[in-house]
Amino acid sequence: MRKFRTLDEFEEDYFRKHPEEIDDYLTEIFQEYAQYKDSGALLASLRVIATVREISDTIG
Repeated sequence: MRKFRTLDEFEEDYFRKHPEEIDDYLTEIFQEYAQYKDSGALLASLRVIATVREISDTIG
């Protein structure tokens, strides 16, 4: 059985290959949040970027 990638996996792979596009992506997702107030979509997008940039939930 073939395993398909999730959208998050696809986006993570894309941004690992094109890190120069992350800033524009962040601008776009915040603009969309300001317009539609969809916090779920915003958090999902931020989670992808945090994973790509290897930002953990603990600082120290």
